[in-house]
Amino acid sequence: MILTAVVAVTLVMAPYTLIDPLNLPKLSTLAFFAIIALSLYVPVIKSLFDSGHKVLVSVLLLFVLQIFLVLFLSGANFGGQFYGTFGRNTGALAYLSLALLLLSTALVASKDFLMKFIRITLIIGAVLVFYGNLQYFGHEPFPFVNAYTVNAPIGTFGNPDFQSAFMGLIAVVAFTMALNKALKISVRTGLTLLGIASLIVVYETIAKQGYFSFIAGSGVVVILWLFMTKRSTLAKALSGVGIVGGGLVFLALINSGPLATLIYKGSLAARGYYWKAAFKMLVEHPFFGVGMDGFVDWYRRARPADYYKNEFFSFSNASHNVYLDIASSGGFPLILLYFAIVALVIFSIVKVVRRGNGFDVYFVAAVGAWVAYQVQSFVSINQIGLAIWGWVLSGLIIGYEVNTRTMETAVVPSTNNKNKSKRAKVAPEQLPLSTVISIFGGIMIAAIVAIPPYYVNASFYSAVKSGDIKAIQNAAYLKPLDERRLLHVATILRDNKLEAEAIDVVRDATRNYSDSFDLWQLWASIPTATPSDVAHAKAEMKRLDPLNPDI
Repeated sequence: MILTAVVAVTLVMAPYTLIDPLNLPKLSTLAFFAIIALSLYVPVIKSLFDSGHKVLVSVLLLFVLQIFLVLFLSGANFGGQFYGTFGRNTGALAYLSLALLLLSTALVASKDFLMKFIRITLIIGAVLVFYGNLQYFGHEPFPFVNAYTVNAPIGTFGNPDFQSAFMGLIAVVAFTMALNKALKISVRTGLTLLGIASLIVVYETIAKQGYFSFIAGSGVVVILWLFMTKRSTLAKALSGVGIVGGGLVFLALINSGPLATLIYKGSLAARGYYWKAAFKMLVEHPFFGVGMDGFVDWYRRARPADYYKNEFFSFSNASHNVYLDIASSGGFPLILLYFAIVALVIFSIVKVVRRGNGFDVYFVAAVGAWVAYQVQSFVSINQIGLAIWGWVLSGLIIGYEVNTRTMETAVVPSTNNKNKSKRAKVAPEQLPLSTVISIFGGIMIAAIVAIPPYYVNASFYSAVKSGDIKAIQNAAYLKPLDERRLLHVATILRDNKLEAEAIDVVRDATRNYSDSFDLWQLWASIPTATPSDVAHAKAEMKRLDPLNPDI
């Protein structure tokens, strides 16, 4: 089920059916699988605290608890926090689902599962190499509007940066597995070609993230290979070089150090403003943040004072740094707990390496992929199709360390023919009734949570395609409500000279989403709005964007 979830969330799209054909279907798919995963181990949840996973379970429970505290105490709109910002959908539901899949993966992680996961990873990589090249050569089969460089591959992620990062991750896994001497030479050759093809797609995206991810992931693979093959002196030396290089790149990302002139330019310069704004949100809202996925409502208030002076007029609904996104959304407690998860992964890697059981190529490939994800997450958005890889890989590494440790210390049963014969006669174990009931309940809850936003978005898309103003107006109020949908409906009504109806919609919308700059701006632009309403709308715009000299 976990493997299916990874495949589905990465590849799922919904062209011709949704206003947002990429992020929302990924959220719905992620939530559906995660809730069912939870239902599988609910009957034995207490036993997890007596297992080798008790530390991970405790950290994840605190992580989930903090998310719920943020939902109720941050002051942001509950629905907006739960499903997340339109076009991102990285709200509470996304993070709760990712945490559940992390734990699920940790529980089942084994050598056999690790091998299956790596194989699935390579298959998905091959699919997206093929699809990316279709896009690059102008043969996109779906009617996506590519707002980026013409024909730059966006894969199933909707953005060439994300496609680039994922291809860098795939290249790390492919080249690492090519080191596996147990494989046939033809297979190793194919893996090498897949790695090269992945880097070609990175080049086609014109995005640097894939290169950074590949270099970092491959560097860690080489270091682990040296450690595991007893070349510790060389491994330590290379680790030192990597730390220094990583430090120089980090300085360049904040426009310092000798590499700044090469790296800090264009979009990274804009990211500097996003990062400063996110850090300010964290400092000013240390306990509960600004709300899950709340960056979009607070950016204008938190951006640096020299924003307009330096002619940076771009706007973002995310900080373009996963760590800062989590920090600004949920405060210091949430980011510290996320750091704890990362620390558990690092400790698990160290423990596996110290066992000294030789070069475990599958484990090292997973670690290389995890590092590749972490590198891209430092300069990118937590896009759900990528995020699932970071969280599932975290669970895989932590669980692999715990579960293989348990297996290695256990007494190995006899494998003589007599015992084999006895095992062959054992019938498959039946699921307990409590588990069956739990799974059924999980499916029902998953459907209730995951399907409504998808259904509502599809209904709105259908109404817009029909051109029926009444249907569009009715679709605005379908539950769960969505700020972007209300804004879209009000804009359509205004543009069709139905200004009274537009005012009704925007008035209702601002009651639910009082921190939406776009809604107040739309209200102020409606010609028949009363002077007092326009004055009130502009006052709210000034509150939300106090540094804007044009308000």
